[in-house]
Amino acid sequence: MPFVIVALALFLAGVEARADSLGELQKAHSAYVAQRYEDAEARLRALLDPKSGGLSDPGTIADARMYLGAVLVAEGRREEAEAVFEQLLLDQPEYSEDPLRIRQDAINTFIDVRSRLRERLARTVEQNVKQAALEKAKQEADQQRAALRLATLEQLASEQVIIERHSRWIALLPFGVGQFQNGQNALGATFLAGEALLAAGSVVATSLGLRDEGHYGSVQHANDDAVVQLENRVKSEVLVGQIFAGSFLFVAVAGVVHAQITFVPERVEIRKRPIPPLSLAPSIGPGTLGIVGTF
Repeated sequence: MPFVIVALALFLAGVEARADSLGELQKAHSAYVAQRYEDAEARLRALLDPKSGGLSDPGTIADARMYLGAVLVAEGRREEAEAVFEQLLLDQPEYSEDPLRIRQDAINTFIDVRSRLRERLARTVEQNVKQAALEKAKQEADQQRAALRLATLEQLASEQVIIERHSRWIALLPFGVGQFQNGQNALGATFLAGEALLAAGSVVATSLGLRDEGHYGSVQHANDDAVVQLENRVKSEVLVGQIFAGSFLFVAVAGVVHAQITFVPERVEIRKRPIPPLSLAPSIGPGTLGIVGTF
């Protein structure tokens, strides 16, 4: 709050100072019209003093120099008047005299000075046009950079980056776990289904072999053919179970090896989200005062 009061006081003081300067300029012109040249010259030189003068607008400064040159012409000091007009035109090459406020003898002197400086003024105008074009291009480039920066900030604020870090220990698990972790879902599903079928086949074949092996007691008193058939069936079931188990082990190891070779340390996912509201907070530090905005 005190900062706002000080800023407002400085602003009002500046407005008052500009009003006083414009009033002094009007008084100087009135003194010129009334032929009180000493008074007019004193007021104009005070206004044009870079240290104590209160004029800052280039157009107003040009008017003050025009009045001062007119006063000097009226006092018969033509060389001094020409120097003042020359400075006016060098600063404001396109300045136009006002015959309703300046007498004709001063206007004629001003026209003579402008004619003498015509080529120099033309170069100055050309340079001013080029400088204005450069400043406009720079301003447009700054605006484009600001727009690009704003668009980048909006994009960053509207995106949520989620980083999922992976583990090589998890990649050692069978049933396609490593492939799923790497984002290889189709291959992971293949390993999962294949290993599950092989494991199930091994369990089923081994279970059947154990079941039939338990029937030996019931066929001990039967003929030899029944015993031989049971033994052959048990052997077949055990062999099938071993084949399924070996195949499962081979596929599981292959899946783990593949998961380790194609291991992805992390996966980055970008999710869209509504842009959060901008939060403003005062920032006060040594020699600084401002506002910081955060999303």
